Amino acid sequence: MNSRAGDNERNERDSAIEALRASEEKYRGILESIEDAYYEVDLKGNVVRCNSAFCRMLGYSVEELIGLNNRSFQTPEVAASVYATFNEVFRTGTPAHSFDWAMIRKDGSTVVGEGSVHLVRDLQGEAAGFRGMLRDVTQRRRTEQALRESEAKYRGILDTIEDAYYEVDLHGNIVLCNSAFCRMLGYSAEELIGQNNRRFQQPEAAASVFATFNQVYRTGVPAHSFDWQMIRKDRRTITGEGSVQLVRDLDGKAVGFRGILRDVTERRNMEQALRESEARFRALTNLSSDWYWEQDSEFRYTRMESRRAGAGSIQNSFLGKRPWETELEIEGFGGWQTHRDLLAAHQSFRDIIMHRLLADGRPYYISVSAEPVFDASGAFAGYRGVSREITEQKIAEERIQHLATHDSLTGLPNRVMFSHLVANAIASAQRYQRNCAVLFIDLDRFKFINDSLGHEAGDQLLKEISKRFKKALRASDVVARLGGDEFVVLIQDLQQETQAATVARKLLSATLKPITLGGRDCHITASIGVAMYPQDGGDEQSLMKNADIAMYYAKDEGKNNYQFYSKDIRAQSLERLALETNLRQALEREEFTLHYQAKRELEKGRITGVEALLRWDNAELGPVSPARFIPIAEDTGLIIPIGKWVLRTACEQNVAWQRMGLPPIHMAVNLSARQFTDERLVQDIAAILQETGMAPNLLELEITEGMVIQNPEHALRLLREIKEMGVRLAIDDFGTGYSSLGQLKNFPIDTLKVDRSFIRDIATNAEDKALTEAIIAMGKTLQLTVVAEGVETQEQENFLREHACDEMQGYLFSKPVPAGEFVTLMTAHLQLTIL
Repeated sequence: MNSRAGDNERNERDSAIEALRASEEKYRGILESIEDAYYEVDLKGNVVRCNSAFCRMLGYSVEELIGLNNRSFQTPEVAASVYATFNEVFRTGTPAHSFDWAMIRKDGSTVVGEGSVHLVRDLQGEAAGFRGMLRDVTQRRRTEQALRESEAKYRGILDTIEDAYYEVDLHGNIVLCNSAFCRMLGYSAEELIGQNNRRFQQPEAAASVFATFNQVYRTGVPAHSFDWQMIRKDRRTITGEGSVQLVRDLDGKAVGFRGILRDVTERRNMEQALRESEARFRALTNLSSDWYWEQDSEFRYTRMESRRAGAGSIQNSFLGKRPWETELEIEGFGGWQTHRDLLAAHQSFRDIIMHRLLADGRPYYISVSAEPVFDASGAFAGYRGVSREITEQKIAEERIQHLATHDSLTGLPNRVMFSHLVANAIASAQRYQRNCAVLFIDLDRFKFINDSLGHEAGDQLLKEISKRFKKALRASDVVARLGGDEFVVLIQDLQQETQAATVARKLLSATLKPITLGGRDCHITASIGVAMYPQDGGDEQSLMKNADIAMYYAKDEGKNNYQFYSKDIRAQSLERLALETNLRQALEREEFTLHYQAKRELEKGRITGVEALLRWDNAELGPVSPARFIPIAEDTGLIIPIGKWVLRTACEQNVAWQRMGLPPIHMAVNLSARQFTDERLVQDIAAILQETGMAPNLLELEITEGMVIQNPEHALRLLREIKEMGVRLAIDDFGTGYSSLGQLKNFPIDTLKVDRSFIRDIATNAEDKALTEAIIAMGKTLQLTVVAEGVETQEQENFLREHACDEMQGYLFSKPVPAGEFVTLMTAHLQLTIL
């Protein structure tokens, strides 16, 4: 029994051993059949088992490897890495997969195994070692390393080129770019990778890029040199000129696009600027009248170009000719000879003026500029240049020159030209011992006509007078207009003074003829001053000044006459200058006063009003007669402020008398012709009446008949405006002008004042008596108040009373007196009337 049991036990053990051996053989067969290397090591790293693939990997036999520590075929760095991996697996029990294990083969070469490691435990579960699989990936790792090195090299090359490189997938997302691409857009690589290229484009540009990429995708044909506008990070727009080609994978499938871009923003801007510049140049060339021309070395025209219509015939006539053979004349000192010398010296020139007459007699001017041309060897080859027609410019310059020396209204020489002519005449007279004369002419009453009828009528008058003066003179004499109504005449080659007097009389006669202005005949006169060379002045300035002085003397002598200059006249002129100088300060110095001359009713003897008369007492000149200073005030325009002062003072005085208890009376104030044309006259009258508080019906404004008839429309409008305020209107000095009662009946006149010249001889002169009777009778017919001026005798008063004249004014009753004396006169008169 025991022996049988022992046999059974042996049999079981043998069966187990056989089964184990069979299992190991199967396990070993499996390990040997796999291509990957299998290893087992103990906890110290000694190889306890390996398959033949492991042996082949390291080049050792199994006998050489068993018991060999794995550090034997590892470098210290790799051994440390493997140890760290094994230690991590030992600590955690977690297998490690896919780690690289570089090992040194028996032949000294290095092999790389990609493998795993697992912890091996015994039957009690204790860690007994490690096992794992290794796959020889040496070639793959070399390939990968080579690929990495290639990519690094490739990337390094891309980053060194200045052009931008990009790669995008089929959706346009950036997958690769170089640093130049980053710089172009202002982003980092991290900011760009994964971004769609549409983000950096305007919609129009994106559509254009998409079309290009789509074409490349469909055809597989790369696109070259297309512009790709992109928006930088700083929002500026740049232009890249680039290419795009299709990217395929190893199977030939399209996976994206790649290409090169070059920043051509500045170049495109310059090209655009150049195109615009060329367009402007082309437009200017098309519009320009300039010719481009070329000459050969002998100065013959070989080429002429112009876009100006109608220029061809003139240009063609120049071809083959030298400039001086074209019938052109050259302007400037030296003429053609100087110009030929310049050409022979091969010098450039600018704006040389050439001219000739065309077949139809019209002038033709051109401005020529050119520079010499030299060939590659430096030899003179000719000239190239431009010519520009300047005919209109030259005509305009001549016109400007004419305007600079002539009066634009009359066409006569002006002051500048006349001064030049007088200076030349004096030089000639001095050389040939001859005489000459200057006549200074001023038109009398021109300002009145100009202001009354308007500037258009005044201009017409000046032009007509200019024609008459020219017609009255010899061809050798000169008449010029200095301005306004002032003319001067230069008479040359005089033998004696009487010749100048003859010319002056002819000029006065020419002036006196009626001139039709605005449908009516106007009469005008002139005052002429004459200065002779050499006795009245040795230069132009002296002659002009002394002729002017003589002219003012002619005015003082009653106008419509001529006067020769003399030392006595100069003294009178200085006196007039002193009057004008002091007159300008008279208002400020309060040198003016008013005297009042009473007007008496003839039927009842009552004082019905007064006329305010201006007086001037100057500290230097003493009392100055109105006959002396009023014309000066008119000429200088001072009559406007002086007249306002008279009107205000007279109204204030009238109101003051009433406050003293005197009865209301009419206050007559004279208006001058200059005041009558003042635009503010009506406003000034209204303002003064309001300021002083004077009743408008007590104010009577006196005007002359000449002021009314010169411009009836203006006068009627103005008088109606004054009349609407309640102010009375009177015609002063009636009978001395050119009007009649028939002309005046349409005007709102209240009073006629018969001029003193008719009253003076009324007792002895039948004509004055008849005229006065007619004026009174017609005034009564028109229901006007008739006032006789200058009554000095009882006989004159009796005549006026007999013929029903309404009022009288004159020394017979009262001379003009100061305001205080008038109060005494009025008071006494009132007492006498009561008695």
